[in-house]
Amino acid sequence: MCYQFSVTSSGRMKGVNPELIIVFMEAIKSSPIDFGIPEYGGLRTATEQNKLYSKRRSKCDGVLTLSNHQKGDALDFYAYLNGKASWQPTHLAMVASCILTTAVRLKREGKISIELTWGGTFGSTGFNGWDMPHIEVK
Repeated sequence: MCYQFSVTSSGRMKGVNPELIIVFMEAIKSSPIDFGIPEYGGLRTATEQNKLYSKRRSKCDGVLTLSNHQKGDALDFYAYLNGKASWQPTHLAMVASCILTTAVRLKREGKISIELTWGGTFGSTGFNGWDMPHIEVK
């Protein structure tokens, strides 16, 4: 199956690193699972970042500690199955694998210059140890 982003998910990528968008736009075409971009999953203002920090959904407060989302160098995603968002680790790992594989291929083909890191590999250094629905520029 060949998926594509909804208008909403596409809009949530506005202002993000163009090469990161290229990766996501290409990855969704070959992903075994549909996926999308959640609210605040793309570029964030300091106010939006601080709201997430206040809710303990981020370690970055948006003022003293900036998030890669504020720089446009990160995207969050969710898996989309049976008409609803899934945050199940298995589903997120499958999507992340497709995104990372796509990035490696595009870099090898000379279409992008960036490398990506997945929040699922942050281990004990990331937010709550893991940040599975998060991809950022290395």
